[in-house]
Amino acid sequence: MKKRVKAFILVVLFFITFSQFKVYANSSLTEPRVDINTNKEWTVKFNIELKSTTVNNTNIKVMDKNNVEVPVVITQGSDLSTIIISPRVSGYNPGETYNLVIGTGLQSISGKSLSSPASLEFTTINEYSDGTSYSGLPKITSSKFEYTPLLSSQYQGFLVSSDTSNVQYRVFVNKQSGESGIYTELTKGYTTAVDGKLTALSTLSSGTNGEKYKVIIYVKRQGVTGAHKDVNTDYDNYIVNYFRCVGSVNNDNNEYVEYGITLDDMVQKQFNSYCKPVFVETNVMDNAATKNQIKYYVNPDNFLDGYGKYQFLKLTYSEGITVDDLNSYLKGKGIFEGMGQAFLDAAKENNISVAYLVSHAMLETGYGTSKLATGGAVDDSDNYVYGEPVYNFFGIGATDDNPLINGTEKAYAEGWFTPEEALSGGAAWIASQYINNPEKNQDTLYKMRWNPEDPGEHQYATDIAWAYKQIPNIVNGIKAISSNSNTALKFEIPKLK
Repeated sequence: MKKRVKAFILVVLFFITFSQFKVYANSSLTEPRVDINTNKEWTVKFNIELKSTTVNNTNIKVMDKNNVEVPVVITQGSDLSTIIISPRVSGYNPGETYNLVIGTGLQSISGKSLSSPASLEFTTINEYSDGTSYSGLPKITSSKFEYTPLLSSQYQGFLVSSDTSNVQYRVFVNKQSGESGIYTELTKGYTTAVDGKLTALSTLSSGTNGEKYKVIIYVKRQGVTGAHKDVNTDYDNYIVNYFRCVGSVNNDNNEYVEYGITLDDMVQKQFNSYCKPVFVETNVMDNAATKNQIKYYVNPDNFLDGYGKYQFLKLTYSEGITVDDLNSYLKGKGIFEGMGQAFLDAAKENNISVAYLVSHAMLETGYGTSKLATGGAVDDSDNYVYGEPVYNFFGIGATDDNPLINGTEKAYAEGWFTPEEALSGGAAWIASQYINNPEKNQDTLYKMRWNPEDPGEHQYATDIAWAYKQIPNIVNGIKAISSNSNTALKFEIPKLK
């Protein structure tokens, strides 16, 4: 009698989600995939039923570009021949390459092993996500925070609504200064919102200088297991948002200025800006920011503590910092070592805060070591592209499409052929274009980044965290540079409707 042996093969179904639509396509595992949604669930269909005990994270893995395993959830589908690989909490990183690997330990129900390993390389789209939107399941339509900022003594309230009645919610937070994959639950399992509000069961740490928290609010049908799952919980859909926890609010030397625009309108204008807002969290420089990410950084109320408020520091010149202070601070700072007099002269001549000018130069040049700070772009023969070195200390003209080439071109056009010329010329450019521009009046880091007078227009940077990222250098600079406490500090804080 002839014996027939079934081959153990697999077919992969890629469920690619765009908004409310799903596209189904058969494909080989050998073909790399690009522009994959960060919340992608892979569904793998086999031609034979699988042994359930082998459908696990040992035999099915997702590895990142550094060959580090990503914490995904492996489940069996509605039939025994299908497996589902659900992404890690809040999705994969945007703009990164991963490998889905299926090992030979996976077995058919009769105990036959996969004949050889299979893998699929996929690269995610350059966009962050504010959550999921699986059709036919309840979705969170609105989420706000009771406290902005949250004080470390307060229990945060989450004001939520859904497009479906009879739903339950579950809330987890991740402290952004800690490990990215570690989440703390603020509810006790799934719970029902009371008058549209969920209240955290514990307070949170504000750290030394305030803490940013990423919050994930899950929703599912009441009394039903969620249709999807990650390492936190089962769920139908979820939303991602952000808030800041501080020890106290600091009102010293604050001036509040009202703007005739709501926070939501401000966010929408920034989101629609012709210069795409990006969030530079990893080495990928062009990952598009989400509305909730923008809202976190554009909302002045998040930064009213004694540290965060430095993005509202008035950037005009004030006395109190000496050449000796500057040279002491600039020691070991690459090309800037010994340039204390040049910084002080540039600040005075252009009515710019010395601490800000130093801070900005440090941030843009990697403390005086970047290529733009040390001569600019070179050709294949390692010769300067313009035949001589040029210098650009403030990223002026260094647009995202090719910052080194464009920044070098700008420096050459401006005639910045010495470090002193680059410092003086760069300071003059910033002063005339932003800080002392009589029409724009963008004399704080916040106004340079967000321009509340005309949101989305004439903004210094595309990174949504740019103003906040300047704070450490400014705070440390003021402390380290100034030999006395006579430096007058004034803060102008926007009030949105």
